[in-house]
Amino acid sequence: MASFFLPHSLPHVPVRVWPFRWRYFRSLPYIFLLSVAGVGISGCGVHSASSPDLTIASVKDLGTLSTNPGILGRDGGYSAAFQGYSVWLYGDTFLAKSNAEDFTLISDSWSYTRNFNAQNDITGFQQPLDSAGAPTMILPETPMEEAFNGAHNSNNCQKQPCGARWALWPSSIAVDPVSGHALVFYMLVYSLPGNFNFQAVGNSVATWQSLEDQPQRPTINPPVVAGHPDLLFNEHEPSFGSAALICRGTLYIYGCGIPTSGSDKGCRLGKVNPANVLDRSTWSYYAGNGHWSSQAGHAVSVFAGDNILSVAWNSYLQRYLAVYSAPLSQNVMMRTAPNPEGPWSDELIAFTAMQPAQGNVYDAHAHSEFDANGGQTIYVTYSLSTPAPFSSEMRLVSIELAAASVPTE
Repeated sequence: MASFFLPHSLPHVPVRVWPFRWRYFRSLPYIFLLSVAGVGISGCGVHSASSPDLTIASVKDLGTLSTNPGILGRDGGYSAAFQGYSVWLYGDTFLAKSNAEDFTLISDSWSYTRNFNAQNDITGFQQPLDSAGAPTMILPETPMEEAFNGAHNSNNCQKQPCGARWALWPSSIAVDPVSGHALVFYMLVYSLPGNFNFQAVGNSVATWQSLEDQPQRPTINPPVVAGHPDLLFNEHEPSFGSAALICRGTLYIYGCGIPTSGSDKGCRLGKVNPANVLDRSTWSYYAGNGHWSSQAGHAVSVFAGDNILSVAWNSYLQRYLAVYSAPLSQNVMMRTAPNPEGPWSDELIAFTAMQPAQGNVYDAHAHSEFDANGGQTIYVTYSLSTPAPFSSEMRLVSIELAAASVPTE
């Protein structure tokens, strides 16, 4: 068995703002929800002209998405159509009561529904539960992670520091139409008690073959990160998985931000055959000016976004559409491009989060499996903190798009 990456070897920086997704942050009476990326997988671009003028015809808040009453709050909510369901993956999830392992905070959870009509709401969500009736995690912990988290569990702490944990935060999910398998990107994080006191260790992707089983984390040999053989990228590389889509047999993966550079919001782009996603030697990275490189260090930012976002082909616009939150604000933004690498248009404000929003919005993204009217209507979610401790809600918004001109094939 590979040696475990020792927590004491990580730099502990109590108030560092890491450039991926921020987590629930308790500040005075409020909990600020700030978090990893979204996905869209429909259609492919064929045009090389500049993006059309995009305007917003209308915006409608559709209310709060229903959730299990045992969940106080959670964030993220990446989704994709997988095996007949719209499957949703969430990050840190606060529970109203302890789960079967006596935790009231788990690093991820999931739900699914057969309802693909979001016109008024998205209904029919099912939530897998454990023997205590509490929501389950989607990503499996290693035996060492499970043992460490159990020993440092704040509810029944056996070893200091109480509340320290290894967290698995899902990011984007893309479904390979050839194999039928889903690819679930994720970030491994080491966290200590205290505000912003956590550090990304690296990013990777798990393979999900069936809803009846958990996604499987890989084993990379030789390991990219010592002690963590599942990781494809280390903390000094882009956070690949912020958004992902498959087009004409190619998997495109955006990495927005670099964990060791807190101000970096640049989105780099990698591509690979989905069947070879775990072989880094087969990846290439957009290096600018129409060139792709085999070196991740050559990747350039194709646009500035945020750590959680969606990128999907929009049939109505005949463009790729990126949706994300403007950092440190309550604004939800959009950009368009004819190709995954761009050129990307200037951003525009799609809408401002419902008021009163407590803190900043950080996890807005679209869910392309719900697109309506040929993509003219899209559906966006974002999480919003609520007054009760550790609580939040996820709001659903419909947006009707308008373009000054729609390109033809």
